[in-house]
Amino acid sequence: MKRTGEKVLSIIATILNVLSVGFLILILFSSKMLIDTGMNDPIFQSEIESQMAASGLTEAEMDEALLLMGDFVSFINGIGWLFVVLGVIAIVLGIIGAVKVNKNAKVAGILFIIAAVLSGIISLPGILLIIAAIMCFVRKPQSQELALQKTDENGYIID
Repeated sequence: MKRTGEKVLSIIATILNVLSVGFLILILFSSKMLIDTGMNDPIFQSEIESQMAASGLTEAEMDEALLLMGDFVSFINGIGWLFVVLGVIAIVLGIIGAVKVNKNAKVAGILFIIAAVLSGIISLPGILLIIAAIMCFVRKPQSQELALQKTDENGYIID
């Protein structure tokens, strides 16, 4: 049985996952460079300090706020890289599922579901992978017995 629909859906989802992971990597690198450049720029630092001083913060509160801001940026950057890793795993599972879809549809369906969860169920690639997984589980090959039965011109089985 040909499973072209499942294969096409999984390939489209994998391409969308590759694009989204690539875009996320680009954002993470560019934001890291901007933050590093900004924190080392004395004009930027003096502007931040003047804004904090204008809000009435003491020197200790300003130091604490800057530390918290650095910790927050590191936390967000770490979560971003976690999403990159999950996306790469989803890409690999999607490719393996697309390759295995004609050999073992149930295994491919399970791989598609795991990839959908990792890439985000409510995202477009996740929805496409869920549809491909459902198709893997629902579509059954036509049995040999039905294929060998004779039918008349109206489609009724002749005994």
